[in-house]
Amino acid sequence: MEFLDEFNKLTNERFNYLRVSSVNIQKKPPKIIVNFLVPYDILDSYTDEDKKVIEDAVISLIPPSMQVEITYSKSFINDDIVKRYVMNYFKEKHPTVMIETSEIEVAIVNGVAFVKINMKSMFYDYFKSMDLIGSMTNYMSHKMCNELRLEINDSKKDLDLDADLATEDSITIISRRIRTENHEKVVGKEITARARYIVDSKEVEEIAVYAGEVIEFKRNESKKTGNSYYVFKINDGTGNLICKAFAKYKGEGDYDQIEVGDEIIVQGRKDLDTFLHDSVLLCKDISKCKIDKSSIILKEDLKSVPLKYVAVKPERYIDYIQDDLFATNESKVIPDYLLGKSFVVFDFETTGLDVSDEVIELGAVKIVDGFISETFSTFVNPHIPIPARITEITSITDKDVKDAPDMSDVIADFYKFSENCVLVAHNAQFDKKFVDKYAKLNGYIFTNRTMDTLEIAHKSVVCKNYKLETLCDYFDISLEGAHRAVNDCLATAKLFIELVKIGKFNK
Repeated sequence: MEFLDEFNKLTNERFNYLRVSSVNIQKKPPKIIVNFLVPYDILDSYTDEDKKVIEDAVISLIPPSMQVEITYSKSFINDDIVKRYVMNYFKEKHPTVMIETSEIEVAIVNGVAFVKINMKSMFYDYFKSMDLIGSMTNYMSHKMCNELRLEINDSKKDLDLDADLATEDSITIISRRIRTENHEKVVGKEITARARYIVDSKEVEEIAVYAGEVIEFKRNESKKTGNSYYVFKINDGTGNLICKAFAKYKGEGDYDQIEVGDEIIVQGRKDLDTFLHDSVLLCKDISKCKIDKSSIILKEDLKSVPLKYVAVKPERYIDYIQDDLFATNESKVIPDYLLGKSFVVFDFETTGLDVSDEVIELGAVKIVDGFISETFSTFVNPHIPIPARITEITSITDKDVKDAPDMSDVIADFYKFSENCVLVAHNAQFDKKFVDKYAKLNGYIFTNRTMDTLEIAHKSVVCKNYKLETLCDYFDISLEGAHRAVNDCLATAKLFIELVKIGKFNK
């Protein structure tokens, strides 16, 4: 805001209603383009003299080597426009926070925009120690000329339990994030946030986290202070990012342990560097890491939902005993949480426990409005012999899978079967890694929310252990044909319904 303060002094506050919408720097020829926001009912009355006064004031504040171009935009607000600005703020500055338009109240009184945001508790707790009001007010000043009065309240509500179980992903707008592991801190604090795709980065970000392979690394020494500083470039497969870091002490180089070829994750503030003439991430925290390259999926490479099933067709599931799932002494009550939602409970049988192993069977069942409605089941050809110990556990033989479809066809049908559904599994971490593996290989991405009956059970009941067999016994659920995918899915689906009945799930 210093620019506007100096501008208003030079113009004797004559244009104190102006706001700077954007400043763009053109290198050849060197030019600064300043776009001013002007109240919609004033701009048309501007004379050439008014514009000349504004231009002269801006020129006096800009280095003489730069040309100056002034552009103007009309500023107009109503309730919907202000709500859109608020939503855009969170999308740009805090992309992992979900704010809904229904949580934003706007009133325009005498040209002043009064905004009240009724946040879910987890987000309110996150922001209450931050200067969110100051940051948002500054952001909005570049969008509108009107004064903003902002209020943030705790709505005393929180995300559904299924979102809470997803940890960081629970507050992630379906956005592009990169998985990293085996963090080894180099400087600063541990980095817990997931890295975004570099291609999605913006010129200015208050808190930025990115990961990539170091492709350039140079140590420099400040002529002024003698301290070391480092300029390096990372690439994550979607783009390059220039990073800059400063050593705390003269000649000291914790950063010297970083080499070209290392995979690192960095956190800091991203801004335009006037010396490098580029957007640069000023690193506060750096860790070496291992990047899960399978988590990098470019949207333009993705396939759409298939129009029809090819290898596996769902079958209607009829079981009139299902009615007893909701039976009480007085009536049959389906929990509100299950109404209006669809869930797909799925299970893999594989040749081993590692993600590098192969799938030999996939089973799934769909729950709609609390009732199991369809089954999805198939053997899968792994194109390798099935280990004897796996056959002993599952009863699946090489003969069973010999003429079965490939996983490349099965994953496409499963993608269609799961469309707009919440995915549910027992020990979901194991099964989901196979979904992600084959989705990546075949050009799909499952953005479905995932719930884990194992984790929910830990929070809901006390058992000697939390194996599927033990929990089914606890709830008196039949588990015939265990370790066959569709049978395990039917049992897990009934277990999930029982856990919802006794748990605290918000509609």
